[in-house]
Amino acid sequence: MNSELKALYRDTLLKHSREPKNKRVLKDADAYFELKNPLCGDLITLYLKVSQRMVSEATFEAQCCSICMASASMLTEQITQSDIEGGIDFADSLIESLLQPGFSIATLENEDIQSLAGVKSFPSRIRCATLPWEAFKGAVSRLI
Repeated sequence: MNSELKALYRDTLLKHSREPKNKRVLKDADAYFELKNPLCGDLITLYLKVSQRMVSEATFEAQCCSICMASASMLTEQITQSDIEGGIDFADSLIESLLQPGFSIATLENEDIQSLAGVKSFPSRIRCATLPWEAFKGAVSRLI
């Protein structure tokens, strides 16, 4: 990865971690799921409002590192107004691209989310990036 791309990715992660989108409790959520990473202490609760198998609103609360915060912010933007199955497919693809060598996150059609590619160089931080997506899968599993 060239230095210009690394700088762009770093800036995107910082933007989402400093000014996260949808960071609040969703009082009338149809589903929620709390997940903790015991290795680093990241804690996230994801809230979903769902109507006719479409995510109409997604929010989160978190006490976590900047990578997890940025990932949660990106997740809420990605899955809002998407169908549950499409959200699950996207989450699975993202998680697999971060965990599996040889899989590229560049195939995901979201430039902000592609910024998470940098965590592949730091295996201990991969869970920070995947935690919100795993929480999403946990929340929708209660709806299916």
